[in-house]
Amino acid sequence: MKILAAVDGSEASMHAAKTGLMLANNRSGSVTLIHVTAPFALTSDFGALLPDPVVELQNAGEALLQHALQTLGAPAGTAVVNRVGAVAEVISDFAAEGGFDMVVVGHTGHGGVVRMLVGSVTDRLVHICSRPVLVVR
Repeated sequence: MKILAAVDGSEASMHAAKTGLMLANNRSGSVTLIHVTAPFALTSDFGALLPDPVVELQNAGEALLQHALQTLGAPAGTAVVNRVGAVAEVISDFAAEGGFDMVVVGHTGHGGVVRMLVGSVTDRLVHICSRPVLVVR
């Protein structure tokens, strides 16, 4: 079983990744951790506030993934993927292109009003992903 586990550093995503590792272990499968950072503009009237915002986002994502590997006690050789883009769309596309059997994500537990105002990556992913999505609470 080939599992893609999305991590964002939250407790919910770490719990989901741990569940993905357990499922893969029980089925002699593998887990790939993916972190996607949504791009945002960091500019002012004087130009960019960071020398290269994309590089900064990628560096932060890489640090988060390394921390997740350590915290989870992931087996040596666990693959990691670090991207910048529309989070749900990037995860969905990567899962389809990589031939993953399942995507595992955490659920933060925000109520309906918060989801309506700011959206939910998990909700969006469930609707657009062509692979089964396991939402772990």
